[in-house]
Amino acid sequence: MQEESKYATMWVSDGILFFTFKPIAELDLKQAEILVANRLKFQNKTSYPVLCNINNLKTVSEEAAEYLAREGATLIPAISILCSSYYHRILGETFLKFHHPGKPIQIFNNKLQALDFLHKFIK
Repeated sequence: MQEESKYATMWVSDGILFFTFKPIAELDLKQAEILVANRLKFQNKTSYPVLCNINNLKTVSEEAAEYLAREGATLIPAISILCSSYYHRILGETFLKFHHPGKPIQIFNNKLQALDFLHKFIK
């Protein structure tokens, strides 16, 4: 099953939640709250490691990043951030440096490596 919203696409495959941001100029707090609420509803109280593709993000507000690190990590045992550009790697590294969610989290530019990291967190 796949879930489409205004800001993201989500689906579960082999025990991993795939989360792909849609093109967003600036992710603000209100959008982050909507994203998290939609994800939690989609997960239906089931915990999944998450492969989060951030390639469509442009910027993230400070408030949104803080919210994602706290409430956004609910029901997520581990996160792989998938990015394909230097800009998005810096965006991910900045998030980790200032807003680490207290969960195992790594940044990858290779999908297979990102999935390998997450497999050990599948229940």
